[in-house]
Amino acid sequence: MRFHRLASLALFPVLGFAEDLVIDDFEAEGFGGWTVEGEAFGKGPARGTLPNQMEVSGYERRGHASSYHGGDDSTGRLRSRAFRIERRHLNFLIGGGAYPGETCLNLVSPEGEVLRTATGPNTGSGGSEALEWRSWDVSDLDGREARLEVVDRRRGGWGHITVDAIRLSDTPAVVEVERSWGVEGRYLAWPVTRDKTASRRFVMTLDGEPFTYANIALSGDPDFWVFTDLADHRGKTLTVSARLPRELREAWERVALSDDYPGEEMIYQEDRRPLYHFTSRRGWINDPNGLVYHDGTWHLCYQHNPYNIFWDNMTWGHAVSDDLFHWEELPPALVPGPQGVMYSGSGFVVPAKRSALPVGDREGLGLAYTAWGELALEPGQRATQGVAYSADGGRTFSKFDGNPVLEHLVGGNRDPKVFWHEPTARWVMALYHDRDEYGIHVSPDLVSWRQASTYRIPGDSECPDLFELAIDGDPQRTKWVVWGAKGLYRIGDFDGEHFEPSGEPQRHYWGNAYAGQTYDSAPDGRRVHFGWMRGDIAAFGGAPFSLQMTLPMDFSLREVDGEVRLWIEPSPEARGLRRRTKDAGVGLRSDGEKIEGFRGRSFEIEAVIDLEKTTAERCGVTVLGESIGWDRATRTLGGAEGRQAVVDGKLRLRVFSDVGTIEVFANGTYVGSYVDQRGGPLTVIATGGEVHFDELRVHRLGSVWNR
Repeated sequence: MRFHRLASLALFPVLGFAEDLVIDDFEAEGFGGWTVEGEAFGKGPARGTLPNQMEVSGYERRGHASSYHGGDDSTGRLRSRAFRIERRHLNFLIGGGAYPGETCLNLVSPEGEVLRTATGPNTGSGGSEALEWRSWDVSDLDGREARLEVVDRRRGGWGHITVDAIRLSDTPAVVEVERSWGVEGRYLAWPVTRDKTASRRFVMTLDGEPFTYANIALSGDPDFWVFTDLADHRGKTLTVSARLPRELREAWERVALSDDYPGEEMIYQEDRRPLYHFTSRRGWINDPNGLVYHDGTWHLCYQHNPYNIFWDNMTWGHAVSDDLFHWEELPPALVPGPQGVMYSGSGFVVPAKRSALPVGDREGLGLAYTAWGELALEPGQRATQGVAYSADGGRTFSKFDGNPVLEHLVGGNRDPKVFWHEPTARWVMALYHDRDEYGIHVSPDLVSWRQASTYRIPGDSECPDLFELAIDGDPQRTKWVVWGAKGLYRIGDFDGEHFEPSGEPQRHYWGNAYAGQTYDSAPDGRRVHFGWMRGDIAAFGGAPFSLQMTLPMDFSLREVDGEVRLWIEPSPEARGLRRRTKDAGVGLRSDGEKIEGFRGRSFEIEAVIDLEKTTAERCGVTVLGESIGWDRATRTLGGAEGRQAVVDGKLRLRVFSDVGTIEVFANGTYVGSYVDQRGGPLTVIATGGEVHFDELRVHRLGSVWNR
């Protein structure tokens, strides 16, 4: 690995000063010399997490002072004995609410004057009960006496404070650090731990201008390495600054700029890496974003934490493909900035002269996104909508200087789905508002927006989609579909401003799939969809990446028994994965019969079952221990995790198995789930009779990664 460093300005103090003086570590059974007021602190230090509290972490050894005894509505105060300040710094661990004067640790003079004060970090949802190091420079108080107060005067959410490990020291527990590099290599590599509570905020600039920020769990004994992808910023100067605990000084010195990163040689070869589902090289992924097809290229953006396997640092990862399966990962399309982290949104082709974006007189690409929080160092809960554009075919994107184009409206408004509506010659944005309400907003130029109407999808929320489809392929018979994150949809009519539903919400999309979106400008009028397969990161067995996208699938509308419904099929590109096929025979089969001659975790079962000729009460297949069976009594198909969809006539099954997942397509319905692939043969289900297969084939599927 080649490292390139312009300068190293790490200002960690030299060790060798006098030993720290412990004021209190809260390991005794009671509070000793502290005076206890009120009920909030109980009769002694907390031992771990208290009842009804989120998990508390970051404290030392067994105990810490907590005002959560009795919950957030209890109040109280701890007051220490007087002590003499005999070191330059007072270090401590602190967590809980960020309410000055109400949830705080105070250093107080004998006369009662507050000399120093600190609070926890939290005021709203999404916070953590992790304690973090803080330091006060008390050199100007040398030789003076003082007391400490741990104060809880706050009721309601985050109305508590936690404190531990209070020490006088000649060195601060937290120090300001800064380093700069000339960007000659592609990656700034970071050694990290999977422990989210170890995360610290790092702020980055390029040539002195704000670039991005991230919470990174830096570690001197890393579980794996992650990276900041700087491929689009060569020749610039990157500066990174942070406030770090002093014990991370060696880990900080290991952060380095290079043309590669440790572990890169194993990318896409990990044991738990799915063989044909999209996963990122490193880090967490969730919602698909920015789905747009342009000049033969499918663009897939996605919610991404590039720096660890858990949710954080919402960034738009970016990958491109010419076939929906073989992906090349590019640097992120959007990174956190002054207006906040990058929540979900959409991608679209921008026709020439149809926007106020600086894309010139040629066709361009655009992104619409939610920025969550106003300031990089003090993120809040304010959600606004922004747009970005690309003038190089989607290789890079720039945020519009006039963002936000839509200020906060209501609740957690977010996830803009934007497209050009040719009949009205203007832009349309479907935007999640609050609860089950969505809004339709219109604009002549992508910058000036007006709310035109609202609609509802009872039982759903977030991640709207809005698109038109032909019924049974007839372009003269079309309907519009509104879609929510949970896979509920409504069919109706849309005039460019108002969506009028023609029925109640329906579902033909089950299991772990969530927050799906469809492509803008897909070829041949196709409506191609990706969903996110949410689940437990444990399914990936400690790999340096977590979670994945569904298979790509094509949506259409079909009239079935006089009712128009959404029809879901695997995208035809999936057939290109097939490497070998075994015809398992047709006709009647008995319960438990093996489908012989096939091994592995990556395959597709293709079957057609004639339900009229089948005598079994339940029929289908068992795949690696997972039962996928149709029940005669309920006329439903139970897929993974017991999800159901009504089917009749002939049951047409396509079952896809990959490392850790099974996805089932059955008569226009979809079920996708993570599974514990315990192994075992492929077998027939025929409970209480026999099952009649018109077709039964098994296809071995190849890997899309280089091996």
